[in-house]
Amino acid sequence: MNYKNLISNKRSVREFKNEEIEAVKFDLIREYINSSKKLLPQVQVDFKVYNKDEAYQKLDKVAGYNGYMIEAPNYIVILSDVCDGYIENSGYIGEKLILKARDLGIDSCWVTFEDSSIIKERLKIESDKEVTAIIALGYGEVVKSKSSSSDSDRLGVDKIVYIDEWGKNATIEILEQRGLLDAFSFARMAPSTLNRQPWRFIIDGGKLMLAVRKDEFASEYEGKIDVGIAMLYFSLIIDMTMFDLKWTLGNVDKDYKIPEEYKIVGYCNI
Repeated sequence: MNYKNLISNKRSVREFKNEEIEAVKFDLIREYINSSKKLLPQVQVDFKVYNKDEAYQKLDKVAGYNGYMIEAPNYIVILSDVCDGYIENSGYIGEKLILKARDLGIDSCWVTFEDSSIIKERLKIESDKEVTAIIALGYGEVVKSKSSSSDSDRLGVDKIVYIDEWGKNATIEILEQRGLLDAFSFARMAPSTLNRQPWRFIIDGGKLMLAVRKDEFASEYEGKIDVGIAMLYFSLIIDMTMFDLKWTLGNVDKDYKIPEEYKIVGYCNI
């Protein structure tokens, strides 16, 4: 898969043709996800596929932005064991699923929700796992917008990456010298709730920290999904061009002079 091309051309579609996705394509998506790298490989996840008749009316008013349910021919529901980092892991997996779907010509849209138990009740899901993601899938009627704002609207790499501590912006030249410019360029394209771009990176020697802003515009759940997606985008490019990268979730015991509204949520070796 050409991840750079898929990320660059990724789009979020909210209007779909009334055409169900072929079963073989769901088989390919499952096979890809089951065999590909996870953020937390020890966490067990399940996938359930529904068509519009099975899910749309049942999820209306309990899922979707402000209860506005996206009408799509198909949906995938991700369920996960509950443990530290399980929502971030589902964000990582869910966005990887979306990229594979795009590779197969399938459009998609994340569907927000607040209560896993209500979703399980409405869809009659009997599982000890928790619903961690709902993704609408189909063939887009008309492309209304991309999943993220245009490139010119986004903060530049030199505005989201710091060296040694907060506020010491990395230069393009330094990132190029370290072979990291591409990875950060694609990480900045990660979708986030309301396109807030809540993430910042701090390079400290051979370690990279990911800090995320907490604010009233995104729930804790949405913030953790955003973390997983940002980690995925950075990881995909490093995996392609340099080495097999592994993220560790959690804070670090060092003062990087981070503002109160930000928190380090993970780190990796680079």
